[in-house]
Amino acid sequence: MLAGPLVVLIAATWWYLTSGRYVSTDDAYIQAARTMISTDVAGRVVAVEIGDNQRVTKGQVLFRLDDRPFRIAIEEAKAMLAAARLQIEAMKATYRQKLAELRAAQDTLTYQQREFERQRQLAASGVAARATYDQVQNAQQQAEHKVTSTQSDANNILAQLGGDANIATDQHPTVQRAQAALDKAELDLSYAVVKAPENGIVTKVEQVQPGSYVTASTPVFSMMSNRIWVEANFKETELTYMRQGQDATIEIDTYPEAQCHGNVVSLSPGTGLTFSLLPPENATGNWVKVVQRLPVRLSLECTPSDLPLHAGLSATVEIDTNHRRPWLAWVQRTADRLFGTAQAGETRH
Repeated sequence: MLAGPLVVLIAATWWYLTSGRYVSTDDAYIQAARTMISTDVAGRVVAVEIGDNQRVTKGQVLFRLDDRPFRIAIEEAKAMLAAARLQIEAMKATYRQKLAELRAAQDTLTYQQREFERQRQLAASGVAARATYDQVQNAQQQAEHKVTSTQSDANNILAQLGGDANIATDQHPTVQRAQAALDKAELDLSYAVVKAPENGIVTKVEQVQPGSYVTASTPVFSMMSNRIWVEANFKETELTYMRQGQDATIEIDTYPEAQCHGNVVSLSPGTGLTFSLLPPENATGNWVKVVQRLPVRLSLECTPSDLPLHAGLSATVEIDTNHRRPWLAWVQRTADRLFGTAQAGETRH
């Protein structure tokens, strides 16, 4: 007669001591990082190297674009670079020529200035003819103009050389711009071969076929990475004692006999309703309180470790919050204190 009530009492005591420590939900799903595969350049697909739902490794070729336009662009850029170098070399030669012309013009001006002074003195004494004086004066003015124009030409060329007549050809901005154009053309050529950014499984590859034209930055298919986790949606009333790092037991519906566990990685900063496209308007008079759910991210490790885990599979999660009732916590602290004191006494003896 006492067995029934005793069982009930034991069950009630166990529930009281452990309730609140474990929280669970079956609103949980496996998630995987998804990468949208796109190209950095536009072009026509000439070869697809992988199939749908195929596992790929980082750096593996996925598909190729027609590289002929990019190779032509490289040759054009090389020609522009060579032309830029020739332009700078010619500019340097022209500057040196202008300096030589300037020295000659300055020598001519010095001679014309002496001749003009001599003719001025002769004209003042009435020995030289007026026509001769005018001719010498005109020659001096032309020599001055020649020096001025040649100096201006030399200064303009020097400015185009960046103020340094001895600048290295490849350091000139014009050549550097042409070199950058060549680098860009070579980079575009490398983009004609699209490779996997990480390990994973490609899907919806049938959307890309040889002959298809793809535009830059437009997703063409998806790749699910090997980085997986579980996202569990817990009721707000179950989050009281949940903290980052707590242990969790995970059961995947597809593999009920597999032993899976994990840890609480993070709690979302907002409930699912917070991030919905149309958040609710609670300021109306028809408001009804609904228990909210908060997404919780958990790591996932299973035994055996080679289970094929797919994004979207359902799971049941139970988290150990390590929460204890105040009375039980007091009992445990007292026992630990007494046990620790007894051990210390035995050590002294």
